[in-house]
Amino acid sequence: MGQGGYIFCEWDSVAKESPRFQRAFADLETRIIQKCNLDWHPKTCGYLIPSSEQYGRTSILPALFRGFSALVMAHWRQNLTSTGNQLLIYGAGSGNVLAENFKVAWLGLAFPNKQQNITEIKFQIGDTKYGRINLEEMKSYNKPAIIFEEGLIIDEETSFDLHGYVEEADYQRIVMLGAAYYNVIDKVLGNCGASIPTT
Repeated sequence: MGQGGYIFCEWDSVAKESPRFQRAFADLETRIIQKCNLDWHPKTCGYLIPSSEQYGRTSILPALFRGFSALVMAHWRQNLTSTGNQLLIYGAGSGNVLAENFKVAWLGLAFPNKQQNITEIKFQIGDTKYGRINLEEMKSYNKPAIIFEEGLIIDEETSFDLHGYVEEADYQRIVMLGAAYYNVIDKVLGNCGASIPTT
């Protein structure tokens, strides 16, 4: 693994066959569980079905973020109505922060579209800014994804924003890959697609 590198890949191939991807995900999961254990002590990880003394794990929920339209997202598909540099995904809380009692283990982005309308991205987590990444190489892939060699943690109440250059205004799916960990199960028991309380 490198220092903050990434790879472009076919999502369905890397998820099944790449030991490098599997190691990166296992490392990220170890790091975030250690962080959750420390921050949410005495709770331990109960994964999908946590008890009252445990925190849980689920997929990264779109409702933790706002999208291009500035609305809380119910799904990862967005209608990008203008071109140029755009704010595409950001924390749903005031100041673009991730909701309290949630932590996200972020491993990359998938772009499951027939068309690719975004040519470049950059993002920021808290005070840390990450450089621009050109995505045009992904146009040669059937199910493109960008996978970070070392996954990133978006901590609760930490700001997050993902900007991108939109080449053509159209619908686009931008799927955050990884897992979300939650300390309060009631926040994930609401209706599918509904907003998640940020405090």
